[in-house]
Amino acid sequence: MTDHLWPMLRLSADTDEDLIEKYREVCIENYVRDAEGNEIIIKDWNGNRVRFDPRSFNHAFSASSNYKLSAGVHDIDFSKERARRILWIKEVLTASAGTIQRLHQRRKDSRGDERKRRVLLVAEEKYVVVLQEKEKTGDLEFLSAFPADRSYIQKIQRESALVETKMPQS
Repeated sequence: MTDHLWPMLRLSADTDEDLIEKYREVCIENYVRDAEGNEIIIKDWNGNRVRFDPRSFNHAFSASSNYKLSAGVHDIDFSKERARRILWIKEVLTASAGTIQRLHQRRKDSRGDERKRRVLLVAEEKYVVVLQEKEKTGDLEFLSAFPADRSYIQKIQRESALVETKMPQS
């Protein structure tokens, strides 16, 4: 078994639909609102507010069978590989472990408008968390998080500006 910086969450259920709902509940309870219905406030290591929309679950935890040819369209409705790392997102945002590069990029959204993105790349895990800056508030909006292969990481690094590297505490 491979060691990771953080533990994976391995849930089980009788059906795929039930499994997806269990992971969705974990997402909502850890990132959107607590058991009493209170909004959960999450900030990154720089004190920036990161907002999680419960509707982002479907995109964040789906995947593309071939990202090079998909143009960002996901054809796999639910990725267990992504979902098992769901609790890693908080760890990356607080830079609790590992070497994390904070990269900035500009990307066009589905409407063709240019958006500012922040990409947090955990070197040891080849794990990526993608956030988008909200123009009006300056808050960050969670878009997705996923393990990436070497070529995808190199692509992100080529297309982005390195702003900061957080190193493990010694």
